[in-house]
Amino acid sequence: MEYNEILDFESSKLLKLFNLLKSTDNNSSLEKLSNELGINAKTIVRSIKKINRLFKRYQLDEHLAICRWSKDYFYLKRDNDIYVDYFLVQYISGLPEITFLKAIIEEENSQAKKLAENLLISESSMRRRVKKINEWLKKFDIHLKRGTYELVGEEEQIRAFILHFYWFVYQGTENKFLLLKKERSQQLTNKLVHFFKMQINDLQKESLFRIIQIAIWRYQKGKKVWIKEEWKQYIENSFIFSKFVKKIKRDEESINWDFEELSYLYLIIQAHFLPYFGSSMQAYLIEEHYLKKTTCFSNTLDATNKLKQVFWDTKFSHSKASVVSFLGFHLYYELVSGFIFEKNQTRSTLKENYPDFMRKLAEGICELGEKSSIYQRIPKDTLYYRYFMILSSLISPVYGEKRIFVCLMTDLSLEKETELGERISNFFSNKFNLVVVYARTSKSISYADIILTTVIYQALNQKYTQPVLLIEPNFSEEAILQIEKLLKRVRK
Repeated sequence: MEYNEILDFESSKLLKLFNLLKSTDNNSSLEKLSNELGINAKTIVRSIKKINRLFKRYQLDEHLAICRWSKDYFYLKRDNDIYVDYFLVQYISGLPEITFLKAIIEEENSQAKKLAENLLISESSMRRRVKKINEWLKKFDIHLKRGTYELVGEEEQIRAFILHFYWFVYQGTENKFLLLKKERSQQLTNKLVHFFKMQINDLQKESLFRIIQIAIWRYQKGKKVWIKEEWKQYIENSFIFSKFVKKIKRDEESINWDFEELSYLYLIIQAHFLPYFGSSMQAYLIEEHYLKKTTCFSNTLDATNKLKQVFWDTKFSHSKASVVSFLGFHLYYELVSGFIFEKNQTRSTLKENYPDFMRKLAEGICELGEKSSIYQRIPKDTLYYRYFMILSSLISPVYGEKRIFVCLMTDLSLEKETELGERISNFFSNKFNLVVVYARTSKSISYADIILTTVIYQALNQKYTQPVLLIEPNFSEEAILQIEKLLKRVRK
């Protein structure tokens, strides 16, 4: 979800600028920031001053500061990245658009006039913001009820929206949002982790806890889920689902949950966490989806077969791990649409790093999209990233890219030079189709794309036309970055 679309220009600009500065430990030039943000240098300087004032307002100025390295270079100084998140939470939570969304989610008094008074903005400005938010929500098949601003749409969509809103606004920090029934939700979370034999970390467990908490909260408010007809046959005859219901209903307070609510919880947990279930549980679930011929299993089968056809020039076999990854992903987009499945890179970044791999992947996705309308529910960047991540666990993403030969010409001992070659190969193994050769013969040097040396002697630059890079025997991080720049240059 791209919340920047609903923020005003000033708020969006500050947020983008801060995120740019936090994403790098190095200095950022005014020119680079200006190009990235599409605003002039003077505006950026004013925005930096405003952010520093906000640090002081939120009492974070002892831990965060945007500092000037020279006249045109800036960097974000921080004691710890936790303070970066503290700032984002406080800044985002105070924005009018976010305050309005929080009010309608929690069903507080969300009249535009009252909100405008609380936020010290005009009523007309508030109404313009509400209209913009409503248009944005429609992309997720949700809209605001006229007059009351109540969220209207399929309950699965609204719950998915609330979960994404929680992680964007609060980012897992302690807050007053969703504090009701916290102990009960935690107990149920622990039961389900044990039931599905999940191997998840604390952050994933927090996501599971919030999914359960939102479900309990919405159900108690009378906001019920309606499971689509095509899922009922699968759910009603599922042996694992019947065990799941018994496990849930051991909790006395959950005994009144209806069939649809239990079905939703069972399916949404599969969609989010299936790859982390115990191995035997995964096998049972794959078998059930196969025997019941569920749509998500059919889409998984289509995807695995099509991608094997597209990548015909390399032999690979889909594992249970890749099947459950596809299965959970497609199940997620049968339950909801438009929301991102995970934090992902943009397609342009993947294309830049793995052009041949992404070209073939695009071919496969295009053909799958022509066959099934399910792909219209999935954000394109999310689809490409998820498929890329699954496939790249089976095939090296650089297997079809241009092969680059890096030649080592050093005065190191044989053992040290071999160790250095292995370090370079391992470091770049999934980023470049790279082969390290050694300057033992003139032939090995002649077909090299890059020459790395520990000593620059006079004849080297005169005798060879390839780029030559001087490296230190201890091979620092700076050398890695220099090599990567050269590799990108010769790959083009």
